[in-house]
Amino acid sequence: FVPPGWSYEHDMELGRFLYDHSEKELQCGDCIKEHLSSVEVSSELEDCGVAHLTDNQPHTFWESNGPVGKHWVRLNMKKGTIVKKLWLMLNGQCSCYVPRRVAVYGGAPNRLQHLRTVLINENSYQDVCILRDMKTHLPVLEIRILECRDQGYNVRLRGIKIKSFWEWDLILNADMFQPAQLVRYPLLKGVDADVLYRRAVLIQRFIQLLDSVLHYLIPLSEDSTCSFKTLR
Repeated sequence: FVPPGWSYEHDMELGRFLYDHSEKELQCGDCIKEHLSSVEVSSELEDCGVAHLTDNQPHTFWESNGPVGKHWVRLNMKKGTIVKKLWLMLNGQCSCYVPRRVAVYGGAPNRLQHLRTVLINENSYQDVCILRDMKTHLPVLEIRILECRDQGYNVRLRGIKIKSFWEWDLILNADMFQPAQLVRYPLLKGVDADVLYRRAVLIQRFIQLLDSVLHYLIPLSEDSTCSFKTLR
């Protein structure tokens, strides 16, 4: 049921509270050190090894040394981590070493599933986000370099960057909604913490359901008869 006196504006404020709460968790610590267990690569050139992917140095890089189209980077994540964003840090010294098309797979080591394929902008030589907003823990993330620019043979990456959080950080409970936490959310002040908790669970469930069907609803092109106004 809708709580007495509740409005759309209350839902918006509760949504902002949940977003702010989750984002605070993401700003803490070094995600590479805290959440990444180990990194494996398909191959490596001497003096350009896997360690350079996480050394956070601007002038070092990993370079593959294997057959074309068979280059990959495998991230073994610590139990309970959920990836918010995953970036490739490109090395633009020579364009033929820059990835043009990459695919991201995730899941258990022996059951990886395709998550996303990304075509990297030809003008990009900086950090490129290749994955975002995962909803569950994936023990392994594998980045497969399908193609390099200018028909390049091997690939160079300056590094990888991750923004992630622990899955238990986002478990909802009524203790989240104590008065001291609601100072910046005036519409929520005075509402029973149990009511806010139940409403938050409902909102999260709705978001999960909407997210699962949203790609069927969004128009694919401007010529589509559907419109965002209709969707709203």
